[in-house]
Amino acid sequence: MPLRWQLIRAADLRVREWDDAGVIYDAANGNTHLIDALGLEVLDLLRQRSWSLDELVAELRDALPDELGADATLRLLSAKLEQLARLDLVTSQA
Repeated sequence: MPLRWQLIRAADLRVREWDDAGVIYDAANGNTHLIDALGLEVLDLLRQRSWSLDELVAELRDALPDELGADATLRLLSAKLEQLARLDLVTSQA
């Protein structure tokens, strides 16, 4: 069974977005994070439900540069999820 990614504390997150970036404030711990546009897209999807990496790749394919191949897209989104996990914003479970 593939890992599924989800927000840790959706109700505690406050988002302020601009065209190419945004700021996330986590009311649970007082941390504020500068997040790029892709990170914001991922967080927005994770607000709806949990997603597998493959589902996120399929959903975000049109939002990513055309020159990215399937492997590069998979690596990019995997790295983005790991970054968000290090910020204590998302988690994965089997």
